[in-house]
Amino acid sequence: MTTQAISARELQKSIADLHTVSPWPGLLRALIHVVSVGIFAAFAWNSASTAGFLLWTFFTALAYGTMMITTHDAIHHTFTGLAWFDELFPRLISFPVFWFHGLYSEIHKLHHKMNGTDVNDPERVQWTQEEYDSAGTVRKWYARNQILIRMFVFGGFGMMFDTIQHAMRFYKKSKGIRFQFMLDFALVFGVNGLILLVLSQYNLALKYIIFYILIERISGIIMQFRAQIEHYGLWGKHSHYFETQLMNCRNIGTNSFISWYFNHLNFHSVHHAFPTVPFYNLEKAHYRLKRVVEDSDRTLVESKSYLATMAKLIANPVFIQTQPPSN
Repeated sequence: MTTQAISARELQKSIADLHTVSPWPGLLRALIHVVSVGIFAAFAWNSASTAGFLLWTFFTALAYGTMMITTHDAIHHTFTGLAWFDELFPRLISFPVFWFHGLYSEIHKLHHKMNGTDVNDPERVQWTQEEYDSAGTVRKWYARNQILIRMFVFGGFGMMFDTIQHAMRFYKKSKGIRFQFMLDFALVFGVNGLILLVLSQYNLALKYIIFYILIERISGIIMQFRAQIEHYGLWGKHSHYFETQLMNCRNIGTNSFISWYFNHLNFHSVHHAFPTVPFYNLEKAHYRLKRVVEDSDRTLVESKSYLATMAKLIANPVFIQTQPPSN
């Protein structure tokens, strides 16, 4: 039985009115994030006890995590639609935490082109069967347990390393990557050098390093969690670009707060197939696209919760079959 292709024209037509970006939802969200991070960080730094410092730093990390997720939308200029703001804001909040936003923006654009079609995709989270078969014992163990390891061991540092590593792979091929590489390194180390220089004058450099590491650990878990859950186990080419993007992403049913926290990227198929749809229209677009897909006797990949999905994926590691299995 041949699987019916999903109509690309109907997909596009169904959400044609949802691409316009208003600046106000993004500007309001940015304000909420900056104020929240500022308040929690102030409580942490002014706490008289170690327990208070740790508690308020934990809340700062949670707030920083959701703020950092908005940098993803800024790459596509769908956060506010104001190009200057969507370029400047993510850098201002990324550089103090050693996140190379300019490099990542170039890598992420490649991911959108290659997702499901090219194993060179720099954000591919799933191993191929060939990669697994040729790996040694330790790397095979890692491949089977990568979700937990990437979350709780690699965290934010792992994502930083991956960004630099993938940038080096495409360094000679991409003028944009070469430019962002130099700009990001100069600004990241310049900003953090200045911060540490100033704080060292007040004997606060060590406290800041502890503060930073705690934020990296907690927000890193959050970022790795999202990246793995929304893509793992779905890689593969389909009839056309839009169908490939829809089917290579997992959509997570969750409560309104978690959806807001992840900037509505739990409706991940929409974002990949139509990255110009702003975050506040993703849910509406999801249900419209879902109807078109179901009219073709197909279904989008949907799960009921992030945690339940994570448990299922951890228990059932899978690998990309790039060649037909031999009989």
